[in-house]
Amino acid sequence: MRKLLLSFASLFFAATAVAQSTSNASLSLQACQEDTIVFSFDITSPYNVGNTFSVEMSNSSGAFTGNFVNTTSLLAYGVSTGNNIDVLVPATATQGVYSFRLVSSNPVRISDTISNVIIGANPNTSITAFQWFDKNGEITFCEGDTAILVANAPPAGQSYTYQWLQGGAPMAGETDDSLFVIASGAYAVEVSSNLCDATSTDTIANSYLPPADVFANGGAGINYVGMDSIRMCKGTIATLEHFSFLSPGINDYKYQWLKDDSLNIFGQPVMYPLIGDTLPTIDVDTTGTWYLVVTSDPGGCADTSDVFTVIVDTVPATNVVVQPWAWQVLPKTTLCLTDSTRLTATDTVLNSTWEYQWQVAYPSGSGSWLNLANDTMPWLTVDTSIVADTADYRLVLTNETCTYITNETTVEFVNFPTLAIQPGDSLGICVYDSVLVSVVSNALSYSWNGGLWVGGQNYLSQPGQYIIEATGINSCKTYDTLDIYNYAVVATATASPQIISPGDNTTLSATGGTSFYWFADAPSTFSNQHGASTLALPTADTTTYYIQVEDINGCTDTASIQVFVKELDSVVIYANTYGNIQNVITPNGDGMNDVLDLSGITNGDPCEFTVYTRWGTPVYNQEVYNNAWGGTTDGGAKLDDGTYYFVLTHNNEIRVKSAVTVLNNI
Repeated sequence: MRKLLLSFASLFFAATAVAQSTSNASLSLQACQEDTIVFSFDITSPYNVGNTFSVEMSNSSGAFTGNFVNTTSLLAYGVSTGNNIDVLVPATATQGVYSFRLVSSNPVRISDTISNVIIGANPNTSITAFQWFDKNGEITFCEGDTAILVANAPPAGQSYTYQWLQGGAPMAGETDDSLFVIASGAYAVEVSSNLCDATSTDTIANSYLPPADVFANGGAGINYVGMDSIRMCKGTIATLEHFSFLSPGINDYKYQWLKDDSLNIFGQPVMYPLIGDTLPTIDVDTTGTWYLVVTSDPGGCADTSDVFTVIVDTVPATNVVVQPWAWQVLPKTTLCLTDSTRLTATDTVLNSTWEYQWQVAYPSGSGSWLNLANDTMPWLTVDTSIVADTADYRLVLTNETCTYITNETTVEFVNFPTLAIQPGDSLGICVYDSVLVSVVSNALSYSWNGGLWVGGQNYLSQPGQYIIEATGINSCKTYDTLDIYNYAVVATATASPQIISPGDNTTLSATGGTSFYWFADAPSTFSNQHGASTLALPTADTTTYYIQVEDINGCTDTASIQVFVKELDSVVIYANTYGNIQNVITPNGDGMNDVLDLSGITNGDPCEFTVYTRWGTPVYNQEVYNNAWGGTTDGGAKLDDGTYYFVLTHNNEIRVKSAVTVLNNI
């Protein structure tokens, strides 16, 4: 509604006289029902305390009948300027020309009349809605549809102009008597008729779309990929569901499930309804995309959900088999500790989304399965680097949500047979001896040097290395080596001097053992026949001496040395030369050379005289020689013809060492 301003002439009042007021008789104003007219005036003379000013409106004939129409009386009594009184034009005022005047209460004074105020009637405004349904008392239309609002028509003989408002703001270009509504909002229409206009009350129109969100019931084996998709394993059943509370004014929903896995002639997917699937839930167990159409009752408003995707994963129901190596005819699951075997899935897919994980359970049969780190291929080489004992193996396959566990395969490891060599694996024997070698083992059979001998015992005499192969269960083999060597016993024999004079000793020496035994090929005298060194006195011109040595192992060796007895010069003179020495005696009693006369050598000194055979055997001795030896022994026995040796000493010094020939029959 508008607010208009009118001015009264200044009012002059005197205490004892009635003041005369004036107004501008030519003033003309147009106003409409329910407009506000502001009357402005000045007071030039004071009024009594408690005085009020009011505005009186005439009837449509111009007569004042006591119709005071000011909104609020103005309390004013002093001299003042710029006083205002708001007057609301009654909505019941009929269209016509009216007059207004100002009236004071104390004292009562009446201003001049303001005439020719034209009051127009406001047009009637109302809105009628079409193509809607009642949703709990609301004007509601389906989202995507159009509601129609129609303003009331003018009375006969009048014309209206229209301006539609949304949220109180004019809508550009919407000046018809009807409005097509496609969005929720508060709508009104401003109607103008000549000089007056009126705005209808707001009509609230709401668009409505039923909720069409689809959810999947969670459960074992069902994984949400996003709010609109799930993954699950083949054999799992998921339930897709529409879940929503009924909003006020909606009695029920109707449902229709759709799919789009059918193609048109252009190869494009076509959405089609699933016959009979008209419940708010649907069970799914295959890969695909689903949609749900939800229709409201009342209104028949329908919305189609966003696509809901179901991904069904699969993994093969594979088995684990033992794969033979290239050199094997048949695979084995019973292995020696140095062997290996390969386990392989029968259905192998590389570069796919399948994931492989090998597991081991140890001890076998325990069921305590552990993942083998980094063993994520479809095959597994089993050896003692995993478990050096019998264990169970299996393969776990996964593909997003699917998991499959294969059969269990037991791989048994067999220990190698034990093998020990008695009396040892490194044996020394004497040359030409043999030793009994035995193996201590739990093996089933034995082979020596590639089958040269068999059995658990063998006599061995040849030095060298022997390889013993022990074969146990599962043909597992253990190898060991035996070294046989000869003890190094080397006897040596020396003689010093090796050439001696008849009757002299030689020193025999030996090395190479810990015990010794001397013997000769001719009679001989030894000072220590069991010593490493001994004096030997031969009885032949050439004597071979033998030494037999024995080491700590009881091994023996023999060495030999020859000693030669050489004829010396007939006279050997020591210390001094005594001239020619008698070298022949003929003890035949003829008085000539019957005895050995050495008086020229003894020269009266007490000399010791000893006679030896040529082999060094003493046969005669006289501590003080009397120059009367006649070829006999100490016992007086006649010596055989031959050459003998004598030694003449004085004060332990050899004065003469010489040979003498005994000839009894000359």
